[in-house]
Amino acid sequence: MPGPRLLACFAHPDDEAFPVGGALAAHAARGVTVRLVTATLGEEGEIRQPGLASPETLGEVRRVELARSAKTLGIAEPVVLDYRDSGMAGAPSNQHPRAYINVPDQAVVERLVEQIRIFRPQVVLTFEPGGLYGHPDHIAVSRHATEAFRLAGDASQFPHQLMGSVEPHSPQRLYYSARPVGFRMQWALLLREAGLEVELPAPERAAEGTPAEEIHLEMDVSPQLDTKIACIKCHQTQMAPDWPYDRVPRQVAAAILGREYYIRAWPAVQPGEDVPPDFFQGLPVSGSQADP
Repeated sequence: MPGPRLLACFAHPDDEAFPVGGALAAHAARGVTVRLVTATLGEEGEIRQPGLASPETLGEVRRVELARSAKTLGIAEPVVLDYRDSGMAGAPSNQHPRAYINVPDQAVVERLVEQIRIFRPQVVLTFEPGGLYGHPDHIAVSRHATEAFRLAGDASQFPHQLMGSVEPHSPQRLYYSARPVGFRMQWALLLREAGLEVELPAPERAAEGTPAEEIHLEMDVSPQLDTKIACIKCHQTQMAPDWPYDRVPRQVAAAILGREYYIRAWPAVQPGEDVPPDFFQGLPVSGSQADP
């Protein structure tokens, strides 16, 4: 499979939209083949516009929304692992026997290793280890994708996968999606300055995020702003009718949606090194191996 390839591993429909939609759109537009793996269908998400779904149908409705979002971003139909959304930390849904967080780590890692070996990406993208804001499924998919990144090149791991053209494969870079500490307060203040009545985050939520010194890349995705907004809007069940970004000046929407933040988890960033906004800069696209 020639050319640059990016494997994005996330937990729910819409995880590919708000936090990383600009980067996915930008890379896809310049010819990167992107494969999106989504662990669950987001069955525990809110239904923010009544009538679009019911608790019983939400997962399947969100499957359709996810497919539309991927098409809008210019990437192929997603791979859905069909685990069940675990819900927020402490929710009763955490105890569901099919909840993603209750699946043995090795079972998920094995499936992601297989995706890496078949697709042979140079770059893997997932959430940072804290899951942006502590969502159990976000934390789990970060852990699973990171371990799969580490193991996929080791022929002693899951050797039954190595049949036909499937071989061990070590991706060369691992990126995490992150948000800086204080992002919720910054966004709320920008929306207030634009004239919208929005609540300020509670103190514990205002502290969510990654310290600035641990973020390696602040990516300007404002050229992809229209595509990013369009892919977010594919997730209608998750959008309140008064979604604010249609009601503020474009520069305010760009200040919030047009900036994305990334950590390069592998290889380690060296002191003084600048991490370019192109995940593939400096990489051969033939899929040469690197030992993580």
